[in-house]
Amino acid sequence: MLQYRHVHIQKNLNNNMMEKLIQALDQIKEKEINPAAVLKALSSITVKELEYDKYLDGIDLSVYNRIKVADMPMQVFLTTWPPQFFLPIHQQKHFWGYVLPLSGILAETIYGYAARKKKVFLHPTKTHKPGEIIYEPYNVIHKLQNTSPLEPAISLHINYPPHHSYNGTMIFDAQNRRLAVLNEKAPVISWDLPADHYQKVVEDAYDVEKLW
Repeated sequence: MLQYRHVHIQKNLNNNMMEKLIQALDQIKEKEINPAAVLKALSSITVKELEYDKYLDGIDLSVYNRIKVADMPMQVFLTTWPPQFFLPIHQQKHFWGYVLPLSGILAETIYGYAARKKKVFLHPTKTHKPGEIIYEPYNVIHKLQNTSPLEPAISLHINYPPHHSYNGTMIFDAQNRRLAVLNEKAPVISWDLPADHYQKVVEDAYDVEKLW
């Protein structure tokens, strides 16, 4: 199984376009932070001109990394996605945000979950290239994946609130029809955590239906 790690590195923001983005986010008053305000801040920069190479010095692109850019007022970080890597299907329970593909292609699949009917509904997958902006609302259930079999992908993420717990977050294994709920011990979204990092794991929890 492919291993991955989380990297937290604070580096100097010598890149004007990245500085401009961080400054635009800083200018949003905390009580006014909402998806529309963040999208307006994103419109002040050219996504394709965001230079990020300095943040990747010494970073192994063959593993999954999260590289911190800023913590306040929003969490801003770079993610490196190895070829064909994806996180488990998961619910975005405690935060909302935006994802900006910077290099490579990211595919997003949205899911619906009807607990009473024990159904998971699968929406058609959409692909996103550099320059596009992906909105991730509260409680969305989705999966992001680098679809390339050869090249890593890189994305910039903006999340609010900046610090959150995965406690109560649902993750799904659609192939094996499993459902798990993480608890406060879970540091990442994963099926490979110790047993005491889950509130519960349910086998044969649902059937999967395609919506096309």
